[in-house]
Amino acid sequence: MNIVIRPMVVPNDYDDVVKLFNVVSSELLTVQELADEDALIPVVGSLSRDEDGRLTGHDRPRWIAEDSEGRTLGYAHAWRAPWSSPGVLYEQVIVDPSERNKGVGTALYDVLVTYSSKVQASRVVFDIRDDDPASLQFATRRGYKQERHLFESRMEIDDRRGMESAEQIPFHDSTFQIVTLADMPGEEFEQRLYDLYHATHEDIPGFEGEYMWYSEWRKRTIDKDDFDRSLVIVALDGVRPIGVVQLTAHPESQSLYNSFTGVDAAYRGQGIARAMKVQSILVAYQRGYRYIRTNNDSLNLPMLKINQSLGYKPVPGYYAMTRSLN
Repeated sequence: MNIVIRPMVVPNDYDDVVKLFNVVSSELLTVQELADEDALIPVVGSLSRDEDGRLTGHDRPRWIAEDSEGRTLGYAHAWRAPWSSPGVLYEQVIVDPSERNKGVGTALYDVLVTYSSKVQASRVVFDIRDDDPASLQFATRRGYKQERHLFESRMEIDDRRGMESAEQIPFHDSTFQIVTLADMPGEEFEQRLYDLYHATHEDIPGFEGEYMWYSEWRKRTIDKDDFDRSLVIVALDGVRPIGVVQLTAHPESQSLYNSFTGVDAAYRGQGIARAMKVQSILVAYQRGYRYIRTNNDSLNLPMLKINQSLGYKPVPGYYAMTRSLN
């Protein structure tokens, strides 16, 4: 087969790239969602080096594999954000299932190898679905080792009949309460909430690098046109945010994704995370969503235990595969 590798063209390639992403994604991606994500990322990258000579800055080149007739066979990208850990690149290769074992993945991977060498990255990370043994074998043959396992779990809301009348799980401290971000307008509170995200994000097993700065956090959350403040569940001690659960709606599948859960370290062990999780189930039930989905690192045992106790069931997740280039 004659395989041609070229840079991705926006927006011409959106339709084909979305189809490829939906081969490996847990939720269906739309062209509009891909375009919205692109709008948040600078078109031109800017890479640099820190005082130790490690790769820093941001970039996201993308490539398309096509045949001699211009038919899309696969896709690849390499990316790092300004807050990514120094030296690291995150990469992905997706091949149309009907075109596997024909050299497409190898051709795309070779482009990534060339790029990684050119920018002198010191480490590369691939996320691979844990139910895709062929891709796992592809990576291990090229020297990648499993670094982490990101479990995915899902709760069918139909299994929680009667949740609309469930009583709120009591806090250990009666001064705590649960609200949503819609109940707490104003930038002063938003800054406090960001500080909570920042502090708790660093406690997630496997987190590396820095947390995004305030302006970038706003751009990716509360300043988005479709951001639903009522899907951000916040635990308060007085007016101080001490816990947060962020939900994202997926209308196509009538589902919610629990993208983040965090509790201030000084308040842990008091049932706050569980209470917010119960509230998220109530929200899903009351609004008619079919299920809630979430991901947790395999080492995040407290959160895995809470999810399991609430009725979340395991579904295929991801392996973080890494290779040192030093």
